[in-house]
Amino acid sequence: MVRVVKIFVLLLFIHNWNISKAQLVKLSNDSNKKMADSTTVYYTSKMPIKKLTLSDSIVNFAYQFLGDRYRRGGTSSKGFDCSGYTMTVFHNFGIRIPHTSAGQGLIGVDVSKNNIKKGDLILFKGHSRRSKRIGHVGIVISEKGEPVKFIHSSISDGVRIDRLEFDYYKNRYVKTIRVSELLRN
Repeated sequence: MVRVVKIFVLLLFIHNWNISKAQLVKLSNDSNKKMADSTTVYYTSKMPIKKLTLSDSIVNFAYQFLGDRYRRGGTSSKGFDCSGYTMTVFHNFGIRIPHTSAGQGLIGVDVSKNNIKKGDLILFKGHSRRSKRIGHVGIVISEKGEPVKFIHSSISDGVRIDRLEFDYYKNRYVKTIRVSELLRN
């Protein structure tokens, strides 16, 4: 038997669909609606439902700021610097991390390149390749074993997604760390 189930939030996270907060409220308020419309999802009991891990939740929350502008020292959707962005995302889940990329590089556990996974913090040198200091940070959004993609706040474009394989980032890569709350994940 086919049931009408409001699992749009789950599908939003799994498929990275764009949906407004107003539509989500409408979904939760229309739970007894009998007829299908564009916000109703039908499924059978054979459809797999993925339980979201803390890493999934962190990444899904991070996506909501895509396109927000860069702002030095910023920690809100009015503008983020790189470490302010990662700090804000993790803080939403009760995980306290410093508001500097160098400070974020000192927490958690170092992760080898072949063990990088979703939710890890990825750290880079600043603009100068010759510098040895950490000057930039992002959040890994790819699954373990996939090419490494990360979301971050860049000076030029604000919150965006990039790949570690791009020369600019590959040449500045310092390390990846996993915060202790994600070790059990």
